[in-house]
Amino acid sequence: MLEKKCILLLYGEGRYDSSMMAVKEYIESCGNAYVVAISDKELYPFFRYKFAFYSYRFLSRGCAWLNNLHLSFNTFWNRLNVNKSKKQCKEMIAPNGGLKGLAYNWTEQYRRIRNILLRYNPEVVVCSTPKLLRDAAKACDKAKLKNIDICALVTDYCLDARFVNFKTNKYFVQNNDVKERLVSLGIEEEKIDVIGTPLSKQSKETFDKGQVLEELGINNDKMNIVIVGGRYGQSAVRNVFTSLAELENDINIIVLSGGNNGLIKYCELITKNRKIEDKVKLIEGIDKFAKLYSVADILITSPTASITYEAMYHNKNLILCNGGDALENRNSHYLATNQLALLGRNNDELIASISKIMSDVEFANDMMYAQNEFVIPDCDKVMGDIILKLAEKNRNDKLEEKQQVKNAGLKELENLEADEVDTHIVEEDKND
Repeated sequence: MLEKKCILLLYGEGRYDSSMMAVKEYIESCGNAYVVAISDKELYPFFRYKFAFYSYRFLSRGCAWLNNLHLSFNTFWNRLNVNKSKKQCKEMIAPNGGLKGLAYNWTEQYRRIRNILLRYNPEVVVCSTPKLLRDAAKACDKAKLKNIDICALVTDYCLDARFVNFKTNKYFVQNNDVKERLVSLGIEEEKIDVIGTPLSKQSKETFDKGQVLEELGINNDKMNIVIVGGRYGQSAVRNVFTSLAELENDINIIVLSGGNNGLIKYCELITKNRKIEDKVKLIEGIDKFAKLYSVADILITSPTASITYEAMYHNKNLILCNGGDALENRNSHYLATNQLALLGRNNDELIASISKIMSDVEFANDMMYAQNEFVIPDCDKVMGDIILKLAEKNRNDKLEEKQQVKNAGLKELENLEADEVDTHIVEEDKND
C-alpha cells in the first residue's frame, strides 16, 4: 500500500483531457495524495486494434440515429418497468452483444485497467468516457478490490446514455438537466454531484486586450470575430470563414488554424481573392489559449464542452457552428435553448446571429448574465475536494481493515503459543 492516498484518473485523450488535468493539478497542489493520470491511448494493447476501437467510438457516439434510439429505448423501457431490479435495468441499458461487445472483446483495455488497479490499489478511480467507466467497474469487481470508489466525469451538456452504470459510486455532471436524466434512468440522486466543467488555471487567466492585439499585430479598434475549430473543425472553419469573408462590415477576422496547412492555404486563397488582407489575421498557434478570449468580441467555435465553458467563464458572445458528432450538436442545442449561445450552423443562421449580437446590446448583455449564472468558477476545486474526501474515507477503511487483519493474526498467534504452552505443561505432568 502506498504511503499516501492514491487517486487514479482515466481519461479520453483529445476529448476530456483538459478537465482531468485541471482536477489533477488541483489535487496535487493539496499535497496529500498521489495522482496517476492515464489516457485511453496508453491502454490499447496492440496498434492494429486502434482503428477498430476508433471506428467503434465514432459510430457509437457520432451516429445521431443510434444515440437517439439508445436514449429513447432506455426512457421508454424504464417507464414501463419502474419496479425492475437494478440488475435487470443494468442488463437492459448496457448490452454486451453486437458491435459494442465485439469492440470490447477485441481490446484488452479491461485487463490493463485491472492490472493498474492491482498495482496502485487506488482509493478513487475517475473515468471520463463510458468505456473506461465500464471497464474500470468490471475490473474492480473481478479483482474483488474493496474500498475503491468508481466515479464518472460527464462534462457534456447532455447525457451520453452509455455512462449509465449501476456499479458507479459517484457521478460528477455538468448541469442539473444531466442529473435529472440520470435519475430518470435509475441512478440514485445522492450519487450525483453537479460541478460544471473543471477548468485549468491557464484557461482562467485574463490578459490585457491591447497588449494581446499588439502581439498579434493588430493596431485598430474594429470588432474582433475569433474563429476556433475544435477537434473536427477544419470543414466548419472553412464554411464560417467563407461566410464572414463576404461581409462588408468593418471587422477583424481572427482564425486559429492550429497549424493545419490545408486550412491555412484555403483561408489565404479566399483572403487574396476577396482582397480582404487588411481584415484577416491567421494564427497558426498561440502560447496561451486564454489570450484569444481577451480579444474576442464574438467567438465562433464548435460546441465542445471545454472550449464553450471556458468562453462562458470569460463572458464571451458565443456562436456555435456544426459539431463533430451527434452529442456535440445536442450540446449546441442545449446552449442555444438556455440563451447561453447562438447557433451558426449555416450561412443564414451565422449572419443572423452576428447581426443579432451587433445590433441588440440588451440581448448580448442578457446572454452574458445567463453565462454568469450558469458557470461554476471553481469546478476543479469543488470536484477535487469531493474526491479527496472519498479517498480519505476509503484510505481509513483500508488501514482499519489492515489493522483488523493484523490483530486477528496476532491473536491467532497468541492462541497457538498458549496451546503449545498448555501442551508442554500436560506432557511434563505425564512425565512426572
